[in-house]
Amino acid sequence: MKTAIFKIMAVFVIMAAVFSYLLPNTAKSAETLVIASSHGSPLSNREGTGMIDLIVKEAFSKIGVKIQIVLLDGKTALEKANQGIYDGDIMRVGDGIITWKYSNLIQVPETFHTFEFVGFSKNVNVPMTGWNGLKSYRVGMGIGWIILDDNINAENTKSLIKVINPSDLFNTLMKGETDIVIYDRLTGYDIIRKGGMSDIHVLEPPLASKPMFLYLHNKHKDLVPKLAVAISDMKKDGTIPKIVAQTLEKYKK
Repeated sequence: MKTAIFKIMAVFVIMAAVFSYLLPNTAKSAETLVIASSHGSPLSNREGTGMIDLIVKEAFSKIGVKIQIVLLDGKTALEKANQGIYDGDIMRVGDGIITWKYSNLIQVPETFHTFEFVGFSKNVNVPMTGWNGLKSYRVGMGIGWIILDDNINAENTKSLIKVINPSDLFNTLMKGETDIVIYDRLTGYDIIRKGGMSDIHVLEPPLASKPMFLYLHNKHKDLVPKLAVAISDMKKDGTIPKIVAQTLEKYKK
């Protein structure tokens, strides 16, 4: 009798240990993570159907995690992700810049998009020769891009204004308040198309081309290697190229 009772108790102990191991993982997979985005269309939107929205959602889906994407300005997105208010930032440059300034964020070490920071202009028609080539021009730029803050200042421009809203930034060109505005190529194309700003063109070559990465708050560090594998698989199986091609198709003339 005692032996039978002992065996039953042993089974319960083993089952309790198994459940204690499995439950946290189940809770993690059932949890919806909130990822901050500072990007506009066509990269990200409130419906979560932008190019990078779809890529990142699919990567999380592959590891069994649901996400919600919220749109914020660039600085707020990073600050709230770093504080753990949100669970991560959808896409930022690498180079250690982000993790140095926002120490609670971890980079998922697999890039899924290359950002081209380019000059847009209405009246200037000269090749871009690097950041110092902006010295003769009135320049406008967005707020919240660390790479722009680190490379554009009052010393290497004729004048500099910083604008939060991307459409307002491009309107400074239309109003003649700036000569060149600096933004990412795809978002710039979208703003020009939607705003009917046909007089604005891109100045080549890009001022910078940067591989972009997803960042998570360190409370989710266990998801980082899983997401890296998922993104790598999506590049190999054609998922990411397909999503990118569908986006670029809109801007073919």
